[in-house]
Amino acid sequence: MKKKFVGLLMAVLLCFHFSVSFAAGAAKTSADFSDLQDLDAATKAKFDALISAGVFNGVSETKFGIGDEMNRAQFAKVAALIFDLEVNKDAKTSSFKDVKADDPANGYALPFIEAVKAAGITEGYGEGIYDPAGKVTKEQLATFLVRGLDMNEEAKATPGVNDATVSDWAKGYVALALEKKLLDNGSDGQFGGQTNATRDLLLTGAFEAQSQYTAQVEQKKKEEEEKKKEEELKKAEEERKKQEAQSWSPTPLPVQQEEPTPTPPPVQATVETPAALPAGGAVTPGTQVTLTSATASAAVYYTTDLSEPTAFSTPYTGPIVITSSTTIKAIAVKPGSTNSTVASFEYKVAMPIVLPDSISPSTSAEGQPYTSNVAKLSGGTGAVTYVVTSGALPVGLTLNPSTGEISGTPSVSGDYNFTISATDSAAPPATATMPYTVTIAPSLSKTALALINAASESGDWDHVDLTTFAEAGVTGVTSENFYSVQYYLDPAVSTHSPLPRTLADIQAIVDETIQQMTVDAIYAYLNPFGGGSAPTVEAFARAGITGVDAANLDAILDELRLAYQESRNDPFGTPMSTKQDIQDVVDRFLTV
Repeated sequence: MKKKFVGLLMAVLLCFHFSVSFAAGAAKTSADFSDLQDLDAATKAKFDALISAGVFNGVSETKFGIGDEMNRAQFAKVAALIFDLEVNKDAKTSSFKDVKADDPANGYALPFIEAVKAAGITEGYGEGIYDPAGKVTKEQLATFLVRGLDMNEEAKATPGVNDATVSDWAKGYVALALEKKLLDNGSDGQFGGQTNATRDLLLTGAFEAQSQYTAQVEQKKKEEEEKKKEEELKKAEEERKKQEAQSWSPTPLPVQQEEPTPTPPPVQATVETPAALPAGGAVTPGTQVTLTSATASAAVYYTTDLSEPTAFSTPYTGPIVITSSTTIKAIAVKPGSTNSTVASFEYKVAMPIVLPDSISPSTSAEGQPYTSNVAKLSGGTGAVTYVVTSGALPVGLTLNPSTGEISGTPSVSGDYNFTISATDSAAPPATATMPYTVTIAPSLSKTALALINAASESGDWDHVDLTTFAEAGVTGVTSENFYSVQYYLDPAVSTHSPLPRTLADIQAIVDETIQQMTVDAIYAYLNPFGGGSAPTVEAFARAGITGVDAANLDAILDELRLAYQESRNDPFGTPMSTKQDIQDVVDRFLTV
């Protein structure tokens, strides 16, 4: 893997230089993503190097997703590219039982997950579980980068950090990652090992790892060249001495008879150290552990009380069932051979998180308060964090990350499909995911508005009444003007507001209808044969005619009757028929 990794490093650096020299090329850079514009020059150079090398892509054409969290499936793909691992892209089956090629969300990552496992970067969570949808924490990222640099043993020998935010198993890896400046502590001086890592941390950490590894390789290459030169000088010196020795013939010395070498006693073989399957880590209750030794006919003895096993300890005769956190120590023994070294296997029982199968209630309506809960039914260790990992909640609803409560007031109707993940605080953490569906029905006002628009278009008003207008929020519609409103809502009559009409459009047409009906009622009163009742001050206001009040109402009515009769008697005059004609008479009266 090292040899391939060096090749990738050089390719990345070359890509970076090309992106500077040939800016007109097709490869993307940080300039193509809106959320990378405020990076400092040094950080931007790191992003440009890995983006132009094709290791990272944006979450869209214009957004990189710098602060987005990355799940374990996505990380496997990036790690395989970063460390140039051998990937069998034709692989269809996985050694992990929760990794499936037909998984619509994470199936693409199956070949990459197998590659990182084969490279020893991660073994998953044990018991054949990888959890592709789970998040990658900062301490896990530190571990993966250190392992990717073939520094696993060095990390184990490194004193761990004194940081409560880092799990015990990861302290050595985090210490080495900080020492090598692959990652940094937060502004509070703590590493925050159990927080989820973001894409920017993965990119900058990978770039730093590449840079350091390149320097190491160059130094090693220089040392090997110097060693080669020393060997060549030594060989040349030996050849010179050989040629000098051949130039003269010394007097042969008498041959002395060598004493026979005594035969050493036979060395006893050492029995192979026992192996366990699974070999430790997080397991579920009821997990069965098998112990074996590669030495044929060797017997295995074990303890579970932390004492050192001997040939007098419990003999292994079948699988050991794990029901609680346990440490198994084992030794292999065979007559005539040296006992094996003691093997130790530590198991931490992780309680799987069980989420509800469905969400209740699964339906609601726009504008109606909504509350539901996806809190775990059982399992998990310590605090559990809930997060939406795919899809989206209905607009207006939020998820409480600590309690799993979904609440708020939905504002947009439709069917919403989303997935929620619950992750506990164990080390390593346990995660469970579950898909849910919530349907938000349109509000009563939108439904009523749709009925009015449908009736306006078809002319069928059988399903629309005064209540429908009220539910839609339309005011002023009464039994007296209901049929007139229907007439003016006909799109052939009111062409200035095409279908479908908004609430404001319909209200404007209703207001115009009321106004026109009031104007018609005033003219009916002015017509001696119309039989209309005398209009009030309020009627003039509804008609949109200004200037009429209780003090001048009677005088204005006299002026209107006179003007109306004159218009009827004068064949050459302009007949009064519009609202503006009435307003002109009122204005003329007020200015006299």
